[in-house]
Amino acid sequence: MVLNIITSPDAMDSIQTGIAPFIAFLFAVAGFIYFEIFIYKKIHSLSSTHQKKINQKLNKLIVLPLVLILLTDKLGFGFASLFSQNSLLSPIKVIPLYQPLTFTKIAAKHFGFKAEEQAKYSIKTEAALNYPLHRLTIDTNRPVFPIFIIALDSVKYNAIDTKLTPYISTFSKDAMVLEHHFSGGNSTRFGIFSLIYGLNATYWFSFLNANQKPLLFDILQKRGYDINIFSSTNTNWPEFRKTCYVNIQEKIQDNFEGEPWEKDAQSSQCFIDQINHYTRDKPLFNFIFLDSPHGYSYPPDENLYHAPQGEVNYLTITPESHELKTVEKRYKNALHYNDRLVGKMIEALKSKGLYDEALILFTSDHGQEFFEYGNFGHNTSFSLAQTLVPMMIKLPKSLQHLVPPKGITSHQDIVPTLLSLLGVKNPSSDYSNGKNLFDPTYHRDFTFCANWNNNAILTPKTISVFSNLPNKIFGNEVHQTKTYQKLPHTKPNSKFILGTMNENKKFLK
Repeated sequence: MVLNIITSPDAMDSIQTGIAPFIAFLFAVAGFIYFEIFIYKKIHSLSSTHQKKINQKLNKLIVLPLVLILLTDKLGFGFASLFSQNSLLSPIKVIPLYQPLTFTKIAAKHFGFKAEEQAKYSIKTEAALNYPLHRLTIDTNRPVFPIFIIALDSVKYNAIDTKLTPYISTFSKDAMVLEHHFSGGNSTRFGIFSLIYGLNATYWFSFLNANQKPLLFDILQKRGYDINIFSSTNTNWPEFRKTCYVNIQEKIQDNFEGEPWEKDAQSSQCFIDQINHYTRDKPLFNFIFLDSPHGYSYPPDENLYHAPQGEVNYLTITPESHELKTVEKRYKNALHYNDRLVGKMIEALKSKGLYDEALILFTSDHGQEFFEYGNFGHNTSFSLAQTLVPMMIKLPKSLQHLVPPKGITSHQDIVPTLLSLLGVKNPSSDYSNGKNLFDPTYHRDFTFCANWNNNAILTPKTISVFSNLPNKIFGNEVHQTKTYQKLPHTKPNSKFILGTMNENKKFLK
């Protein structure tokens, strides 16, 4: 990727290196090669017996210390992570290609140790972050309004229709529907992170180590909002209690039990109960996250698509397999069930008189693929099925004059949009990689998506994938957006990649 950038004319438009660094680089390379030749000749001139003795001494002096250093490093990082020792964890993140070792799952499963309790309120004031770039200023004269975000796990972009999701389809008639909206990740932690922070998913690791709170909830609190989080999934994993919700721990309800569909029923009922008891003494912000489509879970008596009973072997699923058809039917059943729960929550808002005056946002953390583009599930590729998600924004009556943007949009744009509406005066570049959707100058040539080891630049025509793994660092791929077919003779847009790399470092010290 680096070689591609420095040899690309487009990239060099943004890089002014001058002749001196180039000459210094050549001298450094020449000096290193000369040093290697010198050492090689020196060793080669020795007898084999002498070489063997030197090698044995070096083994004794180097191998054991290296093994001890490695063990100390990995065990030290594991225990520091377990006890959330962020002063030790944060500096390690600057080491390129560092591979961490953690014991969180083992400690919880075999020893009953809950690591999250150790860091429940450990919000660090100092970390290896420069976030935001400037202190945010707020126009407190801007009116506030109720805000409700409804997110379903694993909803692909084309899953919403009048038969499968009649309640959501009805809601869409009152909302702006962004038809080319991408998540910031193709898995839950990165998708939700990009939605709540308005940042590229690559910041997840640094923000997790720093327990860095999102500015969204900070501004909501300053504007006097009553914040509530309803999550059908446990917010300790992914580690949202150490990231997205670190400063609003007491506002989280995620202690639900049963199958995913049962947890969804409980969490949505909590949402409805909270609406029914709302006294209007504070503006209200609710975020609810339902999980049924992710686990293909639904009540036994709601088998609309007649999915057969029994276990499915996900390891043997192929585009032609019977298991694939079964999973697709179960996915549709789960989504249809969640649609009914969304309908109940919308009805509760209408009954309470909050619907017209509220900003209501419906979306998903990522999509779900069933081999439409050659892969299954999510976190396996950056195809449209896994990255393109529904985004519907119903504005309050006081903001009906706003015009929806055209072209591609991103999860990273939601926070700057909300903060602008809440009176934040700073430009979005001070705190986000996204843009205000209602800014008249809004435009995107591309959007960025990432997961654990790979990054993607998504444009209307191509999807460029580049890896963080050392063994794949030169294995960049370019795919056609509509089909996800590889384009072997097409190079990634180096200018877009360079711009993204700059965005991915600007909030780091």
